[in-house]
Amino acid sequence: MTSAEAKPERTALATGLDICRIVTGLWQMADQERDGRSIDLQAAAEALADYADAGFDTFDMADHYGSAEIVAGLAAKVYQARGGARPTILTKWVPAPGPMMPVVVRDGVRRALDRLQLERIDLMQLHWWSYEHPAYLDALAELMRLRQEGLIGHLGVTNFDTAHLRVLVKNGFEIASNQVCFSLLDRRAAGEMSAFCLEHGVAILAYGTLAGGFLTERWLAAPEPTGVGDWSRMKYRRFIEAAGGWAQLQALLRALHGVARKHGVSIANVAARWVLDHPAVAAVIVGARLGEREHRSDNLRVFSFALDAADRALVNDALAATAPIPGDCGDEYRGPPFLTASGDLSHHFESLPQVYAAAPVPGRPERQRIGSGSVWEVAGGYSRAVRAATVSS
Repeated sequence: MTSAEAKPERTALATGLDICRIVTGLWQMADQERDGRSIDLQAAAEALADYADAGFDTFDMADHYGSAEIVAGLAAKVYQARGGARPTILTKWVPAPGPMMPVVVRDGVRRALDRLQLERIDLMQLHWWSYEHPAYLDALAELMRLRQEGLIGHLGVTNFDTAHLRVLVKNGFEIASNQVCFSLLDRRAAGEMSAFCLEHGVAILAYGTLAGGFLTERWLAAPEPTGVGDWSRMKYRRFIEAAGGWAQLQALLRALHGVARKHGVSIANVAARWVLDHPAVAAVIVGARLGEREHRSDNLRVFSFALDAADRALVNDALAATAPIPGDCGDEYRGPPFLTASGDLSHHFESLPQVYAAAPVPGRPERQRIGSGSVWEVAGGYSRAVRAATVSS
């Protein structure tokens, strides 16, 4: 099958939620609008509607991706005016840790609906910075109620590790998906996370599959860059270093290039196909810089070929020389080595609100953590007991 004959694969992410297996990600909008820069939102919407025309009619965004939600809402109207059905909208809510009263959660969802100009969000995904602050459970409980009201179609999470995804599922939260980093460089999701998701019917949405563009022909046999301009590449440079460095990346790119030439496709196609072939993965998310460049034709080639045993052996030989990324999914946001676009996030955690009082304070209804002293309580984000009472003076 040629790329011209190929059609994007589709899958049911959850009951009644059909998505394209290559989701168009809009995180680059935050970089495009960095430092006060502005873009033509209507022109960006027209460009995004072109993705839907090509069959890539599932869009992923977040409340902090600049104007992404606004552009996606405009693009939905453009595409419908062209005679298409409404694109599928996946967005994220990334609140600062703190008390998650119902009004806080409702305001977050309502803001997304207003920006998207929609009555219902197909998938709302929650990101939570620190498990030490347990209010993510309150947030999800209220999101479940908003789902019952019809404001949300399905609930997902993003960057949750396996232990805390297990907490949610075992406590009855209906989680359709977990969006995590998953690529040839970052294979954390292929282990315990995939096993748990397959057992419990949670789909993996994989981002970072092309490592910020480093898993493409552009970087094959290229010298290591001395500086990287956009946030996405800054982030994935850190992943490359954690995986062993530029030499290991080049060895992997050479292997991918060999597979790509055999099938008449691109390195990016091979990298995406490798992740899509994992049974727990529903879709990969490939970013778009709207109005600057597009990769729709190349993305279609992902569905024109299959990896065989010889291909996998060649890739596995290259992977054997790389170091595994440490920890579980999402750990880069919660502790060293902070493999994020922002680098060291220690300052971020210092600014988070206090969860437990160091000691009871007369007249204040503080919670005090009562632990066993085990390091595992801190690592796991739980406490043996919590004293929650106002102390009399």
